[in-house]
Amino acid sequence: MWSEDPSTVYRDISSILNHPPGDGLLEIELLGSSHPLEAGVHFLQDENAIAIPKLRLVQAFFVAREILSEHLLKPTTPQRRRPKKFIVSRLQAGALPAQLMQAEQQFVDSLLTSRLHRHTKSPTLWSHRRWLIQNLGSLRASERIRSDLINVVMIAAERHPRNYYAWSHARWLFDVSRKDESFSPLLYKTLVDDVKNWCFKHHDDISGWTYLQWILVRIEDVEEGQKLCSLVLQDTLNIVQSFHWTNVSVWDFLQMLVARGFIRRELFELFLRVNESLSLSASSTEDAGGSSASRTLLRARQWAAQNREGELSNGPLHI
Repeated sequence: MWSEDPSTVYRDISSILNHPPGDGLLEIELLGSSHPLEAGVHFLQDENAIAIPKLRLVQAFFVAREILSEHLLKPTTPQRRRPKKFIVSRLQAGALPAQLMQAEQQFVDSLLTSRLHRHTKSPTLWSHRRWLIQNLGSLRASERIRSDLINVVMIAAERHPRNYYAWSHARWLFDVSRKDESFSPLLYKTLVDDVKNWCFKHHDDISGWTYLQWILVRIEDVEEGQKLCSLVLQDTLNIVQSFHWTNVSVWDFLQMLVARGFIRRELFELFLRVNESLSLSASSTEDAGGSSASRTLLRARQWAAQNREGELSNGPLHI
């Protein structure tokens, strides 16, 4: 109802967003007209989960826009007070406590991980998060990457499947963290395992598989890289065979991995056996949609055999 005082609505909503309970992220949801609240109640809260009616959010927005407009129109407001430049200048002057910047990132991460339609895939929000890390020292490289990957990137990728912006941010995090002297082979393996397990839970999400392939080939120790790629390939083939996965996302990943020359021949042959076994199963159920699966499997098998590095010297393959 518009009879509510917009200024009061703004103060209540901004207060909960600026001072969330506990140290965790907020889980924000919007309520439609089918969930009216009684007068004087501007949001619902259950620990870190808050639900805000769309109407109340609109009221708060108008007040916030008015406050911002008045600030920008002040003749005494210098150009450097544009948000990001102003923040940096305050930091350099030692006038802005680190806790406020942590709160800024906490709020951004809450938006990126909440069940909101557009925010989890917003290039503006992901860019702002990157800016915070670059300019405000909020990332301690390898100490933070796993937490950011699990608690922000992967949750955002769950909220919005095929989230290119989330996984692009994960690439950037990895590149930044790898420059840290404390970035170890053990941490690298842990990150690979985390991403692999996420892909197993979301096997039809091509963005996750693409990131897993990307991170697998970036270890500098060649021997460790070969070992880790082989382990991931073995685990993936096992679960693919168990659950009869025939979707394009997982088989694109598998074909790209086995095409690399350092994958042992016996693992490549296992890839072919699993593929052929699922192809037979798919062919027997073509009337139930097996035709698409058969084409996916055949294409993966042929492409991998044609592009496998150095395989001709090891004798012919039967596909």
